[in-house]
Amino acid sequence: MSIKSRLIPPTGYLLVFESAARLGSLTKAADELCVTTTAVSKQVKNLEIFLNIQLFTRSKQGVQLTAQGYQYLQRVREALDILSEETKILDNSSTTVTLNLEVGPCFMHFWLLPKIEQFRQAHPDIMLNITISNERHIDASELYDVTFYYATIATANENCEQIFAERIQLVCSPKFLESHGGYIDLQSIFDQPLIMLKKEMSFWEGWQSWANKAGLTYRIPNNALMVDDQVAVIQAAINDTGIALVWDWHVSELIAKGELVSVTDYMEFEEKAYFLHIADQENNLAAKTFVGWVQQQKSGYR
Repeated sequence: MSIKSRLIPPTGYLLVFESAARLGSLTKAADELCVTTTAVSKQVKNLEIFLNIQLFTRSKQGVQLTAQGYQYLQRVREALDILSEETKILDNSSTTVTLNLEVGPCFMHFWLLPKIEQFRQAHPDIMLNITISNERHIDASELYDVTFYYATIATANENCEQIFAERIQLVCSPKFLESHGGYIDLQSIFDQPLIMLKKEMSFWEGWQSWANKAGLTYRIPNNALMVDDQVAVIQAAINDTGIALVWDWHVSELIAKGELVSVTDYMEFEEKAYFLHIADQENNLAAKTFVGWVQQQKSGYR
């Protein structure tokens, strides 16, 4: 019986389709699969001809699933998951790979830890070895497979994947906001109870740059709680202590859960961003798997 008579397209077509759908880009799918963009485009087109449906709408920004494409993607992923699990069972020679990560405390505490079990379940063959650091730069040593860092966009290279834009905002707890009449007057922000770092990193945005962009005059606040790190800043805000300056990806889930509320909308600084850097882009499959997973998980963020 032929493949066509069984209505089963070649597995390679399905892998290319799933990658393009997940990444929203034929070019990124080509990079992930180590083939040319032309080859990816051709296989997607062949799959559409095979199915006699349009899977994607295409634009300069990338590709987007059609309704039929989205429905087909769910079945393709189910099939690929089954094949993957059966392959793991048959592959008795598989061994665990250790992936050395260096990440910032906020990325670890507020973003990675709540999701890390999902990665471990999806990739039991990758053991994460995590080091916490707040001072990683793009020109860091190659001691780690993947490093998380903050830098100007201009310094990024082909081994870097931008994961978060530079967006800061003011937040507080619902109880704190209610105790202050449900409204915070930004003109008197430095007279309000604030939560601040004892020492801001010189290359970070902070209260002064926020004030400048907001059109306010920065001055030393009258009533500030000073803490050692950004994790403590956010935890203090949750505990009704005052108003905190935070990055939107630190607190998106806390706001969604009602533990914090926005005092201001986020303010974007387009010159800087947060990146993941892969030390050995060409040969480190585990590192690329982790970074791809992070990109997939963060797709719901602004």
